[in-house]
Amino acid sequence: MKFRSFFLFLFVLSVPFLAQEKQEVNSEVKELSAFHDVIYQIWHTAWPEKNIQLLKQLLPDVEKAYDKVKTAELPGILRDKKAKWDEGLKKFGASVAAYKDAAGKDNAQVFLDAAEKMHADYEALVRIVKPVLKEVNAFHQELYMMYHYYSSSEFDLEKIKTSAAVLKSKMVDLMTAKLTKRLESKQEKFDKARNELNDAVQKLDNVVAMTNDKKEITNAVDGVHYKYQELEKLFD
Repeated sequence: MKFRSFFLFLFVLSVPFLAQEKQEVNSEVKELSAFHDVIYQIWHTAWPEKNIQLLKQLLPDVEKAYDKVKTAELPGILRDKKAKWDEGLKKFGASVAAYKDAAGKDNAQVFLDAAEKMHADYEALVRIVKPVLKEVNAFHQELYMMYHYYSSSEFDLEKIKTSAAVLKSKMVDLMTAKLTKRLESKQEKFDKARNELNDAVQKLDNVVAMTNDKKEITNAVDGVHYKYQELEKLFD
């Protein structure tokens, strides 16, 4: 009975950590997703119908939703995109301000142009945080924990070995992933980058199988991380 209570205690302790880990590797920015509700009405109803009255009616919703977006915190997995997010958020804020300014003017075309620009800047923000491919996202989620926790702040050898095996399996999916039609022009560079990433993953797998040396292992992890960043840059 005591053992059962002890394991239950450990489980209860682990729940907050697991929830935090899940949140850190989830690339969604909820406030940005919520803004879609109002931008959808603008772009798919008010703008094509040139419904200026509706555009004006939606202004309070735009401002309310934007206030939440501008104070949103990026999850840990998007930490490398913070500079781009801040730059995109600045442009988005300017387009929201222009939309508000246009609402007070008697010029339908200016208002329509402002709505179009705001939509474009919103989509640009979405592209910053949205994974290019589900296979890339799945790989990055595992790599994030490996790079920022298992091999750095903790250096937990068992977790590193387990994670290396997971990365190897994720790499199998990534090697067969198909680019969308919009990204077809990047196919050759994508193939080269993922082949190099695959080599780095294989090297890491070999290293953790042969040695427990911290420096050698962290160097191999750094190699995977670097090659992943090179692949991700293709879609910036």
